[in-house]
Amino acid sequence: MVDLSSLLISRPIIVIGAAFGDVMLGVEQLPYSGGDITANEIDRQIGGCAFNVIRALSRLKFNAINGIPVGNGSWGQSVESAMARENLPVLLRHDGYDNGWCLALVEANKERTFITIDGCEQYLSPELLAQIPTPDNAIVYVSGYELVGVQSEPLRQWLLALEDDKTLFVDFGPRLPDIDSTFIHQLLKKKPILTLNRDELVLLDSRGAGDLGHAVVIANHYGICIICRFDKDGATVCLPGSEPTHIAAFQVDVVDTIAAGDSHCAGVIAGMSAGWTFSQSVELGNMVAAIVVSRAGSNGSPTKAELLDFQVNNLV
Repeated sequence: MVDLSSLLISRPIIVIGAAFGDVMLGVEQLPYSGGDITANEIDRQIGGCAFNVIRALSRLKFNAINGIPVGNGSWGQSVESAMARENLPVLLRHDGYDNGWCLALVEANKERTFITIDGCEQYLSPELLAQIPTPDNAIVYVSGYELVGVQSEPLRQWLLALEDDKTLFVDFGPRLPDIDSTFIHQLLKKKPILTLNRDELVLLDSRGAGDLGHAVVIANHYGICIICRFDKDGATVCLPGSEPTHIAAFQVDVVDTIAAGDSHCAGVIAGMSAGWTFSQSVELGNMVAAIVVSRAGSNGSPTKAELLDFQVNNLV
């Protein structure tokens, strides 16, 4: 078990990306084209990959630099209120767009499907990006959702221009096939840490096999760390020149899986910031994600005290 008493921020953290409205509906199963189904409203709250990550970090007392824009409409007002509740100062204000929002359909088997309406998070201008502090030796989180399309060019160039002392932590997510392949190649030359779930590992592999062997090949070719997340089956760390290291999952009763991947990212980043090894950081990511999936909605990020309680209750 990791030593949670040593979980203290050492390296600065920057979180870039989106905060937007989440409207969650429970359905028995997804409708077919032209179908007509009923649903129950589970919740309405502020989510988004970057916001889920920075909220989880904040609850662990890791004060990350908030590179998430606040828009000019009603969703923007809700985003700003949510940030205030999590003690996150607003650095970026977007006058041209409101924040986006997302409809999340949660099926009876706990699988979730997202329908997203883009907002200001997709239009980060050079002027806005220039307002983000970039301290030495920072860990920089970015999601693939904000790296798609011509409007993402300022963010892509900002990432490529970061000094080599920064560590990029990249969660391409399901938008991986939509991201320009030339940019991906350029980004991988900066030696980021990649995190991928089962489906994204398949997308990374042009053969469609999605096995760990391909992750090992890419890790060795670019000299990078790739974290492969297998939900209830734990996660595997692929480092160049080493055999993959498997980190077991914590077994919990799953309520829903919304924000599980984002929470895992936050745990890994917190461990890295504290100076932990990749294996220790991924174990922390597994722990944070296990707590989140045992609660309803995306708002279940644990505090450090809750992590300690969970760890005590899971000692074997």
